Amino acid sequence: MIRFRVYQSDSRIQKFVVTGHSGYGEAGTDIVCAGVSALVYNAVNSCEQLLGIVLDATDTENELRCVVQSSHRSNPDVQLLLHSLVFGVEQMAKAYPQYVKVERRTGTE
Repeated sequence: MIRFRVYQSDSRIQKFVVTGHSGYGEAGTDIVCAGVSALVYNAVNSCEQLLGIVLDATDTENELRCVVQSSHRSNPDVQLLLHSLVFGVEQMAKAYPQYVKVERRTGTE
């Protein structure tokens, strides 16, 4: 299962962490994994390419962790892109509830 944890304070996204594998299909053909990955990478890359804001993203084999630096947390464009990401992953979780779970948390931990 893919777990998408988003950390917010005052409706501002401060961090998100994606872990796991969906298990929907075999590696390389898993449309659920591909969908979530596309949403996540699009949001992170859009912040960098469209806004010139590099998020603190760390990607390992089983986890992607992305922290919004405090100086960018109040940027409405960053927040719009990240809220769009959360919306997209929530839609994936509704369509594939046994493969994707979204958890909203307060703060950064």
